[in-house]
Amino acid sequence: MSDSIYKGEDFEEKVRKQVEFYFSDSNLQTDKFLWKIYEANDGWVELKTILTFGRMRQYRPEEKVIAALKESEKLVLSANEESIRRKDPVKDFNEVKNTRKRNTVHIEGFPTEAEQEDLENWFNTKIAPNLPKESGFNSLRRIKSRVKKEFFGVVDIELKSQEDAEFILNKLEITYPQGIVKADDEGVDKKTLLKKMSLLTFQEMRESGKRFGVNDVTKRRNSFNDNHRGNKKFKKNFKAKRDDKKENGKPESTEAIPETTETPETKQVSETATPAPAEPASTTEAAPAPEPVSAAPAASTEEVAK
Repeated sequence: MSDSIYKGEDFEEKVRKQVEFYFSDSNLQTDKFLWKIYEANDGWVELKTILTFGRMRQYRPEEKVIAALKESEKLVLSANEESIRRKDPVKDFNEVKNTRKRNTVHIEGFPTEAEQEDLENWFNTKIAPNLPKESGFNSLRRIKSRVKKEFFGVVDIELKSQEDAEFILNKLEITYPQGIVKADDEGVDKKTLLKKMSLLTFQEMRESGKRFGVNDVTKRRNSFNDNHRGNKKFKKNFKAKRDDKKENGKPESTEAIPETTETPETKQVSETATPAPAEPASTTEAAPAPEPVSAAPAASTEEVAK
C-alpha cells in the first residue's frame, strides 16, 4: 500500500475505524502478532507499533491520529498518549469463532485483479445499503495463495448479523462490479453471477472434497496446485510404477493414478495475515508481511487491513 499521506475530510473517521478493527472481536484474537502484544501488556499496545501497520502509514502526523482516537467509543489511550487498548474485555474465543462462522458468506468469482479497497467500496455502495438489519460488515478478507500471495478471486465477508448473512445467501443474486441483479433478467449473463455459500457450508464441502463445481475460480486454483505440487509428484510416482512393470515383464498401463495433492483451500490464506511484525487485518487484506484486515467504511471493521 502507498505511504502517501491521506488528506481526506474523513481522516479522523477512517483512523478510528481502522484501529477499532485491529482491536475488534473479528480480528484481535486471530492476529497472532497483535494478540501476543495484547496479552503480554495487559491489553496495551504502543501507538508507534500501530502506526507501522500497512494501512496506518498513510495517516500522519501522529498528533492528528491521537486526536482522532481520543474520540473513539471503543478504545482508550494511556495517560501519556503513547499506548492504546480496547475498553471492553475480550470475549470468549470459541464464542467469537462460532459467531464469525455463522455470519460469514463465502463468495467466489471476483476478478483476480480486484484490490481490497475496490471490494470494500463495492460492498458498501452496492450491497450494504440493501441489508435488512445493519448496513455494513465486520470484515472482508481476500483469499490468497500462501507462497505467492496471489488473489484467487475468493472473498469471505463477515456480516454484523446472521440475518444479514442469510439475506445475502437466500435473497440476493450479485455480480461484480454491478452489484445486485435479478437472476431472471434476460440481460444478465448467468456466468457472471458470483457463487456464494455460508462459510460453514464451504468448510464442510472442503472437508468432504466437494466444491462449487468447475468454474473459473476452481480451474485457476486446481491449475495452481497441479503446476506447483501435483505434477512433480505425479511424474515421479508414475515413472516408478512404469519401471516396476517393465521389470516384471508386464505391459504398461496407459492409465496413471496421480498421487493425492494438496487441495487449493489448504494453500490459501485469508488476507488477514499476521503482521510482519504482523500487522492486523483490516477490512481486510493481508500484507506480504502478515498484517490484519481493515474496517468497513460504512459499518464496522474489512476489516480494516493494516
